[in-house]
Amino acid sequence: MEEWRKEMNESMESSKIEIGIIACASNASNTGSLAGRAALKLAKILGEKAGICSLPAIATNVPRQTNLVKSIPILVVIDGCHNECAKKILDNVKINPSIYINLEYDLSFKKEGPFTTFNYKEKDVENIVKHILNVLKKGGE
Repeated sequence: MEEWRKEMNESMESSKIEIGIIACASNASNTGSLAGRAALKLAKILGEKAGICSLPAIATNVPRQTNLVKSIPILVVIDGCHNECAKKILDNVKINPSIYINLEYDLSFKKEGPFTTFNYKEKDVENIVKHILNVLKKGGE
């Protein structure tokens, strides 16, 4: 078992991620679903240089995940709404994103409230991803 852990740690270190993606994606509302879907699509487009990071692991102070996230050169954080859950969780562990996107503030999405999980269009996901890719190309500005 110890050998397996050692191999896992070595493989994690050897597969350096350049872009970490963190989304507040509880899927309890339309904007949470949008944030999560956009994160997945973004990771797929960016390929092996990008990876999705675990917001719950950071929120519960899992040291390995927190240290891993702190070592990633570019960190993209996507919050769905004005509650800024991902941003606040990261603030608590002193992690500053390179790029912060809030779907309400930056892209004028309206949070429709609880239990609106499926109230979005696929075109919305595509537009969010395009916006994030443009911000990445501009160097996070």
